[in-house]
Amino acid sequence: MLKQTENSVKIEGILSEIDLDYSSFVKNGATVESIGGTIKVQVTQKINGEDAILEVPVHMFASKLTNKGTSNPAYESIEKIKTSYVSIAAGGIDAADRVRITGGSIQMNEYYNQNGQLVSFPRISASFCNRIKKEECAPEATFTVQLVVLSKGSEVDRDGIETGRYFVKGGIVQYGGKVDIVPFYSTNKGVITGIDTYWNERDTVKASGRLNFTSKTEEFVREVDFGEPVVEKRTVSVSELLITGGSQTPMEGDFAIDWSDMETGLTERLARLEKQKEKDAARAGAKTKSAPAPTSSKAGQDLGF
Repeated sequence: MLKQTENSVKIEGILSEIDLDYSSFVKNGATVESIGGTIKVQVTQKINGEDAILEVPVHMFASKLTNKGTSNPAYESIEKIKTSYVSIAAGGIDAADRVRITGGSIQMNEYYNQNGQLVSFPRISASFCNRIKKEECAPEATFTVQLVVLSKGSEVDRDGIETGRYFVKGGIVQYGGKVDIVPFYSTNKGVITGIDTYWNERDTVKASGRLNFTSKTEEFVREVDFGEPVVEKRTVSVSELLITGGSQTPMEGDFAIDWSDMETGLTERLARLEKQKEKDAARAGAKTKSAPAPTSSKAGQDLGF
């Protein structure tokens, strides 16, 4: 089984929103109490050389008891946020708690919409969040990961025109050997040159960077039957991982991920997504035609990147 790779996120800023609630689920015939939801942390940091105000959603979840039946520290930590922490939404920016998350991780949130299209974007998960003094708060939202380079190149827009950004699709191994395909970007010319020069597909490398969880305004033109077209605007949420540095030399030996193991993980991901598609289609009441199940032969197989 694939070993979990390094995947670390640090967030420090002002607690912006708290949306946590108690719940329960059934496991092995027994009801398990839990708590979960999302908090948002406001972070001001430089994105592409300019100060930006980020609203970083952090997904949190924990069962009340561990598998051994003892109290779960993660549950207690999340419950403390719900019952005693103050957010900007509840008390204003001056009264809001400053918080620090050091054990976060990047995971992909993936599901199929009502049209049967895959929706996929990175989100941050964490089990612990600590309150810190206002004077100790040094805002940041950063990551360090180990990944397998699946593909890379210059980003192009819908018209095929290069945007000036560079993309990397990386394979990250989560807990239990689950593989996520995670999109990364870079705008720094020096970093782009380094990635283009030193990183090759199938290499295992380290990357560090900043979270860019903001919003942007997009304009699109709606044609009319006659007269001038209508220009409309819409606000779009941005959930991006911007690489600001990385390893020049690929990892080797026990530190590198064997490509055949990564292929197996990618094939299992396709099967996982197919089950998700069926589940989402059933939930939406839609009838979708299932794609053929992945075969054991990997030659020429589309692994989803």
